[in-house]
Amino acid sequence: MSVRSVRALVVYLFVLVWMLPIVWLVSTSLKTDVEAFRAAPSFNFDPQWGNYVGAWQEGNLGVAMANSAVTAVISSILGIMAGLPLAYLLTQVWEPTSRASRRVTVVVLLLTTVPPVLGLTPLFRTFLDVGLTRTWLGLTFVHSFYACLLAILIFRSFLESLAREIREAALVDGCSEWRALWHCILPNLVGPAAAVFVLSLIQSWNEYLYALVLTGGDSQTIPVRISSFLAFMGTNWANLTAAGVIGTLPIVVFALLARNQLARGLSYGGVK
Repeated sequence: MSVRSVRALVVYLFVLVWMLPIVWLVSTSLKTDVEAFRAAPSFNFDPQWGNYVGAWQEGNLGVAMANSAVTAVISSILGIMAGLPLAYLLTQVWEPTSRASRRVTVVVLLLTTVPPVLGLTPLFRTFLDVGLTRTWLGLTFVHSFYACLLAILIFRSFLESLAREIREAALVDGCSEWRALWHCILPNLVGPAAAVFVLSLIQSWNEYLYALVLTGGDSQTIPVRISSFLAFMGTNWANLTAAGVIGTLPIVVFALLARNQLARGLSYGGVK
């Protein structure tokens, strides 16, 4: 067996293992509770499409998906708007190899490694005092912070490969730093900006911990609303898995539609 065949076999096995949970989720969402609890899994069953209707109505998933979409889009845009100027400062205004630039970059990297649960209590107390708990607005601020960290790291890697002479020429022509950034630098970063937007949106859509604590009632996002199907006295697995499919489908479709922009954005600037 050739090396190429071995590589193809490994890829196919990886895809198969990765697809098994999805197959289980979809198949269970179309079964009755009795069929879902059978010891031996079976694919010979009558599809119960009513599970999706029941999950949609019982979990009020339309409102939850709207909350997730609004939070994800706004936080991704705010993250880009805040992260790009900071990355510009670290690479164009300051020398990328300077002590200040390196220290700030290390701080950003450390913030991305801090477990979210450590900031949960102080954030909750702060938002409680200002009235931002049980609203999607407070969650948007938190997601914007993580989107900003992601934007800084991605934009920094691309701005390092961008000639600093572009900014210097703009300043010589009378541009301010802001005009140099938005009119001369930003047009070269459309691809990376699209990649940051896609990754931040997916990150916000899937986030659960902060959404669980900071939202409530009609402000809950889709991951929190799906978890509400779990009950102490018994769980309707058919409706739970149906809700999981409904909540997963939009972001999967979005990722498939945006895969070209994501690949193009992450590879932009890789070759000077």
